[in-house]
Parts: sequence; structure tokens; C-alpha cells
Amino acid sequence: MDLTADFKTFQGQIQTALVAVTRTAGQVANEDLGFHRSSSEKLSRSLDRQNAHLLRLTNKLLKAVSKDTSNKPPTLQNQDGIDDNWRRVVDVVDDLLEKADSALDEVSGVLKRQSPAPQDGTLSPKQSGRVGRGFQRAFAPVTQKPQRLFDRKVNNADTAPFKPLLQNKPHAIVPLEECIGDEQTGYKHPYAPEIENYTYPASVYQIKDPLPFSPPEDGQPIFIDTEEGVKGMVQELKQATEIAIDLEHNDQRSYIGMVCLMQISTREKDWIIDTLKPWRENLQILNEVFADPNILKVFHGSNMDMIWLQRDLGLYVVGLFDTYHASIALQFPGKGLKHLLERFANFEAQKQYQTADWRIRPLPTELVDYARSDTHFLLNIYDNIRNMLVEASTPNDNLIDFVLRESKKEALQAYERPVYDMETGRGPLGWLGLLMQRSVNFNPQQFAVFRAVHEWRDRKARELDEGLQFIMSNNMVFQVAESMPMSAFNFHASCRGATKNIMGYLPELIEIIKKAKAEGLEGKSVQEVLKHSEEVYGIVPRPGRGPRKEKREPQTTFQGLGATLRELAASGGVDAATPTLNSDGAMELDVPVAVRSSASHLWGNVAPQYAHLPADAVTAIDALAAVLPLAAATADTTLEEAPSQSLPEPTPSATKTVPQKQTAPKSSEIFTLKELSQSKKRKAADVDEDVDVDMIAPTANGSSPADDASASPLPNNPAYEAQREAKKQRKAEKKARKKAEKDAAEAAAAAAQPFDYAAAESLLKPAAQATQQDGQTAKRMNPFAKALDASTGARRGKMGKELAGKSMTFKS
Repeated sequence: MDLTADFKTFQGQIQTALVAVTRTAGQVANEDLGFHRSSSEKLSRSLDRQNAHLLRLTNKLLKAVSKDTSNKPPTLQNQDGIDDNWRRVVDVVDDLLEKADSALDEVSGVLKRQSPAPQDGTLSPKQSGRVGRGFQRAFAPVTQKPQRLFDRKVNNADTAPFKPLLQNKPHAIVPLEECIGDEQTGYKHPYAPEIENYTYPASVYQIKDPLPFSPPEDGQPIFIDTEEGVKGMVQELKQATEIAIDLEHNDQRSYIGMVCLMQISTREKDWIIDTLKPWRENLQILNEVFADPNILKVFHGSNMDMIWLQRDLGLYVVGLFDTYHASIALQFPGKGLKHLLERFANFEAQKQYQTADWRIRPLPTELVDYARSDTHFLLNIYDNIRNMLVEASTPNDNLIDFVLRESKKEALQAYERPVYDMETGRGPLGWLGLLMQRSVNFNPQQFAVFRAVHEWRDRKARELDEGLQFIMSNNMVFQVAESMPMSAFNFHASCRGATKNIMGYLPELIEIIKKAKAEGLEGKSVQEVLKHSEEVYGIVPRPGRGPRKEKREPQTTFQGLGATLRELAASGGVDAATPTLNSDGAMELDVPVAVRSSASHLWGNVAPQYAHLPADAVTAIDALAAVLPLAAATADTTLEEAPSQSLPEPTPSATKTVPQKQTAPKSSEIFTLKELSQSKKRKAADVDEDVDVDMIAPTANGSSPADDASASPLPNNPAYEAQREAKKQRKAEKKARKKAEKDAAEAAAAAAQPFDYAAAESLLKPAAQATQQDGQTAKRMNPFAKALDASTGARRGKMGKELAGKSMTFKS
């Protein structure tokens, strides 16, 4: 599948697969794997194999993701290793998310691609894997910073407004002195009048056959590293009507970065200009071409190119055409230059060289070819895109005008010095922007340490003229803020992947952390600072980013009628009697509260819940006697606690004869009720011998055979006493019978002849032939014969350990 041409289909397949895997993982987590392991040896071995396979895949993914980073991937041996190394796994994933975020910003055009390098003069492992190991050995690393040799020295401490480097203004409509401004009023864009009043040539609105590009192998680019070469190139560029321009930048070993290379192409030639020469500001001679209204300048993704040209070289562009905005207007699936090269030139750009160290001199052939490809095909791409824009335009929607309007906005950008604001964190290099890129939950002390460490990194980078990421990575800033190490030992233990640059200034950094931690006790929280930034400056985090919000109680979810009422309340389509919503999202309903009733249609009068009235003993005994075989009570029993109210007379069908008995005082009477349904099951023979069923089994009408006076369990009853004696006799006979059987079994075991192991036949070396006894073949013993008599189930010795937890049966 061509991902660049059919990315939506591929994205749908990925999302479907992820949903299926997530659903399966959730189902597996709900199963009782411990029980299934103990029930099936085959399943236990299969699960072990799957666990080992997943661990291998996880280790490979962690290793691949952290190849070109400072994070050392953990090695996961088992499930416990995941828990022990969870923080390191999170660090790797966070670094991957940062890369994805930067890549999305680059594709969307928010940022121009950057060119950081891990070390001087070396490519990342990903790059070196493409070009071979001999690439790094053939070229020596950069040992001296080029910016130290520039005619204009770097001054990162200068906070004054940036004054344009422009010395003279070719093709001017307004003279330089009138349009540049001053320090008090603020410097302005020198070519702003020329860009705003510029009219693009008529050829931009016309459909023409694209001019073919020459094959790259037919010629070599011209490398310019002298002022004489620049002057000769300018004379040739003045003869062209369209030129393509691109820049290669490095910001890893310089605080504000530097333009290392410039590529310019016409229909016939390609030039590569070295912009790291001490006389680099003399390249302002190129304004004779860049500001010429008769020459169309084609860029792709010129957002940062315009800034870099002004800052380092004093160059300005009039007549810009940005193919990135053309890709947006045409709704291409891919907006990057790589996609355009593949679509229109059938050329696959080697984007692994994008993050190379472009300060290397002399430039390797691989880097030269990559730099040349960015502009060699760009004019042909412009021809094709221009035709597509004209064809897709309508009278009410002219796509050409849209691209030209957006291109002018890019050219009108003006460079400003990065000023660090410690208090608010605003600015392109402030801590506020970095804080909003992650979801964090800092307490006031951690937040204070985060701001202090971020400010220390900025100050140290300015002093040394190094890149911020070279001094300390963003991930390391968050690690230090979370752990707040107070000593060198704690710093090494909690902050992994620290560079040598930090080690040289570790005592200074520890003091910064201690001071910030102490000040953070009375400092503001993250939520307070962000709320202030949103109210005052209108700065809000991007969706899904920013500090984690405090946990709140779940709000009411409205469905059905509730949702309808909520919509009506929100739209104002209800009157004053309609329920309203409070601040918590809950409905405020004027509903009367039900009062506990004192009577019931089914049960009659209901006593209050808090009252404790005396029990009606007569009614309770009568009710229990109807369902349980209670002993008969005397008719003249006095019930002192019975209420004085009269009871309804029972119906004749419910009347039963209650025989009188001699009762003990009520205070000493004890009886126990047991449910027959909860009794232990017993054999029929035991029931016959031990219990008289007629004494406990009630009849269907609720009465019991025990109602007979001859069988009533009353004292001094001859029939009852006879039954008890017979029962005791049967128990004694049963006990004597069991004892006799036990004695007989012990005697038989004692009389058995012991097995003679010395005379027995050997199982390892049996006789060659069976002996003949009475003309028949003697039966040989097979020690394994009984192994197949019955199934024995799974062998527990070879299964996985049974874990504690719930048990369940197999699902069909």
C-alpha cells in the first residue's frame, strides 16, 4: 500500500487493529487464567510461550524507539521487570511522543524542520545505518565552532530590539532610512512596502506545459564558498524568471541557531552556497535577486526560512510562492516536500540526512545530493501545482490568490530577539510553552524547581552559545522537577541519561534546585499560573495537553427525558416552573419529599421506625405454631407484656387443639428452632436407626403426628420412654457391629504373608520364557496395566502453579 497516496485507508486499518487488540486484552484480563492454568497443561504452556513472545517484542520496540535518543531502554525479563522498570518505559514513550508532536508540527507547517545532531560531525545511528560505517570514519568531527570566526560576533545577552542587518536596499520603493525605523519606535520590516504592493506576474495565473527537469546524474551542483563565486552566481540568477531556494539549518550547537547551507536552482543549474564563512553577511548581494519583482522565488515551507535569512544574512524575499500552501489548497494527503517529490518527480528523498550536522566541511557526497534534491525538482513541481490550482479555481474561490496571499504573509515576517521571561514563561523559548506540551501534576515545590531549572538551562546556553537540548533535554528538565534531587547521588539515581554537560555544572544545578524547592513552599500552583495566563494573555494548552486537572466528583449524565429538559433549560424555552440546572450540572426539581406512612393497605397499621412497641406474644406463638412443630403451651399462660387491645377471633379452619403441659417458669424456658432445609443430608438407613421421622415431619396441614398424646414427648410418658430406650439399644448394637468388623479386618491384615522381595521376579530383567504350571502359561505381571484403567486428569506436577483467586467452570 502506498501510504502517501492512501493514508486514510491505512489509518483505518491501524485503528481497527488497535481496537480489536484492546478488546481482546480486556477480555483476557477478565478471565480466571490461574484456574485455567491449573486445569490444562497445554494451555499453561501456550500462555508461557505467548508471554515470552510479547516480552521479546516489547524489548525490540523499546530498543528501536530509543536508538537515537539519550534514554537507555530497559531490558524486561519477566512481568516483574515491567513493574520495576515502568518509569524507564514511560521515559522512552514520552520521548517518542515528543518526536511525534514535532513531526506533526512540521507536516502542518507550524514549524520549519530543525537540524539537531547528537554529536559533532557524526550522524545518528539511523543515518549511519544507511550510509555505512565508513561514512563516520571518512570525515572528522567539527572541532571548532564556526560562529567564533564570524565577522559579527555572537552576543546572546543582547536584549535590545533586533536591528536589520541590511546595508543597502535594491529594488526599493521606499528608501531604507524611511522604512526601517529606530530603536525607540521599534525596527520594522525593510521590504514591507515592496511585499505588500507586489503584483505577481501574469504567468502565475496561466496554464502551461510543465518544463521537464534534467536528470540529476547529467550534471553536478556548483559549490560556492568564495565571494567571487557568489558574484558570478548572482549575474546568472538575474537572467532567470523563476528560481527555487532552500536552506539547511543547525540549532544544536548554537543558542539561536545558524544557517549552514543555501541551495538555489534554476531550470538549468544548481548552486550550493556555504553560509558558514566569516564574510557570510556579504551575501546581502543576493538581495539584487531575492528582492527583484521580475523573478519568482519558489520555496516549500518557508515559515522559518524567512526568519533565518533576515537574522543571519540580511536577506529578504519579494515575490514568494510557497508550494506548501499550494498543497493545502489542493488538499494533498501529504504536505511535505517528500510527498511532492514522489508524486511529481518520482524521486524518493533520503530524509535520514535531514537531521545531519550541516556544519561538516567538506560536505560528504550524500549530504550534497540530499541538499541538491530539495531545489533541483522544485520548479517542475511548481509548474504542475500551478496548473492544478488554475484548473481547480472557480470565480468565487480562486486558489491561486489564496496561495499568493499566504505566501506574502510568510515573507512579511520579522525576526525578534528571544527574550526570556522568568516570571510568566512567555516567548518561543519560555517554560510556559514547554509546560503546555505535557500533562503534568506538579505540586508548588516541583513547579518552582521546574521553572528554576528551565531558567538555568536558558542562561547556561546563552553563556556557552549552545543549543538548549545540548545542555539539557526537555525530558531531563521534567525528570529533575519531579524528583527534586538535593545531592549528586540522588541526581544520578533519579535522572537517567544525564549528559556530560550537566555533570560539569552539577554543584551549581544542585544549589539552584535547593533554593527553588525552599521558595516553592509559598509559591503558586500550576493551575493558578495557567489560569492567570489564560485570563491575561489568552494562552491555553492544546487539546489533550497541559497539567492534569484535579479529580472532580462525577457529574450527572442526562439521558432521555433528562437530556431534553437540559436542552430546553439551556435554550431558554421553558417557563419558571421548569426544573433548572445548578452549577454542578444536577437538576433542581421542586419535588415533595415522601413522609413515612403510618398505615398500609396490605399490612395494616405500621409502627414508626424509631418506636419500639412491646411484642404481641400470643399472635407470635400462634403464627409460629401454624408452621413449626412447637411444644404445646398451656391455655392459661399469662402474658404480662401483651397489649390490652383485642385480637381477632381465628377462623374455624385455623383452629387447632393445643394440649396442656406442665411448664417451668417463663424466665428459665429455653428452646431452639432449626430449619429442616439446612440440615445435613444423611443416609436413609441412618435416619431409620437414629431419628424417628414421625416425631419431626409435619403433615401437609401444618399439624404433626406428635400431636397424639401417646407419642407426645412429655415427661413421665411411657410410650415416649419406650421409644427412647429402643433408640439407645439400636445405637449400641450398631456400635458393637462396627467394632467387630474393624477387629476382623485388623486380624486379617496381621495374618497376611509379607512379600518376599528376594524371591520375586525381576521387573527390569524378566525371565526369557514364562514357566509352565499344570500345562498352562503362567501370567506375567505387567506393572503398567492399571495405568489405563481410568482417566487420572491433568498431572499437577507439570502444570503452572495454581494461583489464589476465584474459580470457575469452563465456558461452553
